Amino acid sequence: MIRSLTQGHRRLISVLGVVSFVGALTEAAFLVLITTSLVGLANGRNETGPVLGGMTLTIPSALGLGAAAVTVRLLLSVASVRMSSALTTEVGVALRHRLARSYFRASWPMHQSEPAGRLQELLTSFVSRVSMAVVAITQGLIALLSLLALLGTGFIVQPLATVAMLVALSLFAFVLIPLRRRIRARARFWARSNVEFASSVSELSSLGQELHTFGVQGEVNKRVEALTVSNAEEQRAVQTLNGLLTPLYTSLAYIAIMAGLAGLSAIGVGDVAAVGAVMLLLLRSLTYGQQLLAVAGQLASSVPFVEGLEEATVRYETHQALGGKLTPHAAAPLELDSVTFAYTDDREPALKDVSLTIGRGETVGVIGPSGSGKSTLAQLILGLRKPLTGAVRAGGADLLEVDREWWAQHVSYVPQDPILITGSVAENIRFFRDGIGDAALADAARRANILADIEALPRGFETHLGERGNRLSGGQRQRLSIARALVGQPDLLVLDEPTSALDGQSEMLIRDTLADLHGSVSMVIIAHRMSTLNLCDRIVVIERGRVTADEHPEVLRMRSDFYRRALAVAGMS
Repeated sequence: MIRSLTQGHRRLISVLGVVSFVGALTEAAFLVLITTSLVGLANGRNETGPVLGGMTLTIPSALGLGAAAVTVRLLLSVASVRMSSALTTEVGVALRHRLARSYFRASWPMHQSEPAGRLQELLTSFVSRVSMAVVAITQGLIALLSLLALLGTGFIVQPLATVAMLVALSLFAFVLIPLRRRIRARARFWARSNVEFASSVSELSSLGQELHTFGVQGEVNKRVEALTVSNAEEQRAVQTLNGLLTPLYTSLAYIAIMAGLAGLSAIGVGDVAAVGAVMLLLLRSLTYGQQLLAVAGQLASSVPFVEGLEEATVRYETHQALGGKLTPHAAAPLELDSVTFAYTDDREPALKDVSLTIGRGETVGVIGPSGSGKSTLAQLILGLRKPLTGAVRAGGADLLEVDREWWAQHVSYVPQDPILITGSVAENIRFFRDGIGDAALADAARRANILADIEALPRGFETHLGERGNRLSGGQRQRLSIARALVGQPDLLVLDEPTSALDGQSEMLIRDTLADLHGSVSMVIIAHRMSTLNLCDRIVVIERGRVTADEHPEVLRMRSDFYRRALAVAGMS
């Protein structure tokens, strides 16, 4: 785990380690100088020692060196803090960059399979927990090197006492292993609880209108409260177990010091200055030992978050969006050649042996009962899914080999329920495509029959539409979505139920838009409202995943029972 988190930052960590070790040595020197100076003063002498190999100093010299050691220690501590903060920030940024890059390059099926709110949870609480693990690692590195420096100094001053303390510290770490394992196990439950909590809250918070309509706000609130309590219980358990590490370690360490003093007394060690210096060094070592135990607890509780973040990132990286390097002359003609598609191996295919051609400038309608495979067909045409068998070809090239960036520039999509972003009209039509100019925005709005509505807004194209475009009506949102699709000048336009939830006036405006586009853009219109299909050159009927008819509307009226029933229901027979 440590290796994966610190990869790419080894140089900074090495410098941090050197600075921490030197700083700890200066601290150890200060403690020895102060202790021996106090012993000298207590004995009525003007010199320290002998310590560190028999060296003696005058007390003023020792105090001067001690002051210098404190100053150096402070400066090195400041440098250590700055480097530690820089390391934590760099790791957090790198993790978020890698996760976001892998997610947004992943395939549509991967995105669709992810629970609501998962990316947000990973980018926020998971990365925060991993950043805390990096903080713990740096603190652990500093504590370990400081502990080694103090123990090393103690070994020079009084080897026997120092070795006894080092053995005791090792035994304590071994004794506390079961507790650290328990912390890691409970932290895994906490990590899963965080994801479930975020996903559930994200789903429930998106049901605002339904909650009020059915009057179930109280029940939903109870569910959120239950999730909150469950998540808090897991957090409490982890924090409680973490909190037990330090007092247990401290108590054991104090017992070891007392045992060490008793042992030194029994064997008759009489070098008061050396023993005093070692005891002070060992007591200071306890602080770093406590930090190491705290770090061990933090790392144990962070491991599930690190593993979860890495697992998600690797999963996104191994499920990248389809695409190659070919750039056909145009998106149409588009051909589906004996295409079969199933969402999973154990399910009935959503589409079976579908063959279909969409010519340049041709408008093709797609109808069929609910669940017949119409939306699946749209996703295959858009290149979002890979056929199980057969092929989808654009301009003669297999769509799996076509460059995705090129394809996105030549194909566009209007969903049944358009999703707007929180921003201005212009930002919603551009939709993160910064190269689109103002003239193109106005032209797309005009072609989508939304320009007059935009010009009537207080600031025109710069009017802010509120959170997710909530200031617009359903018809305006749909026409704005069509403008978004048209602004890129696509060769092929796929519209999924573009008028299913609109009033008559809005439907008429969208039909006018489609009529104006007829012949200049290849269009695939998936619709339930038969009036939307009046301008189609052909209508394809899909039933139970199979194409049962593909004819001109007038011919289809005679050959398709489903089409005749649909016309009758719409009052158009």
